[in-house]
Amino acid sequence: MPASTLVRVATPATASTSAPPAKLLVRARPPRLVAIRLATDQPVRLADGREAAGHTGDWLVTLGRTILDLVGDAQLAARYTIEDEGERTLSTATCARLEQTLGLGATRTSDDLVQAVERLAAIHVGTIQIDFTPGQLDEIAYRAKKRGHTIQQELQAVVDRIREELFWRS
Repeated sequence: MPASTLVRVATPATASTSAPPAKLLVRARPPRLVAIRLATDQPVRLADGREAAGHTGDWLVTLGRTILDLVGDAQLAARYTIEDEGERTLSTATCARLEQTLGLGATRTSDDLVQAVERLAAIHVGTIQIDFTPGQLDEIAYRAKKRGHTIQQELQAVVDRIREELFWRS
């Protein structure tokens, strides 16, 4: 399984300050299955009573101590979704908050979110990279919020002031 962290992004809806919704979509949390790779050839008894010949490298798919399935690599990928323990799900409210800082559409997909964060973390003016400490980035975000801007709009205003100073006032 990959060591990278996945982010499942919910599409933001209009933020509501009214009463909680009368209807929600929910999904039951099913028990998690675990796949364990066989280290040696051995016979396997499945939960439905069938006997199967397990070979080194095959996967036992289990629910607790119950063996549900015996599959090879290709069957594992075809029949099951491999979950990453580092996966995160962001709520619609969290996505809306992120988009206030990162810009509209920043949370459409996990790739969009990564790109927006990278843009924020690496600020460039032309070919010059401006390195800010986390505290400085927090201050920029605070000032932007106070003025009703996104961070990108706030930084664009700074670039515009530099451009004006260089080309119009000198």
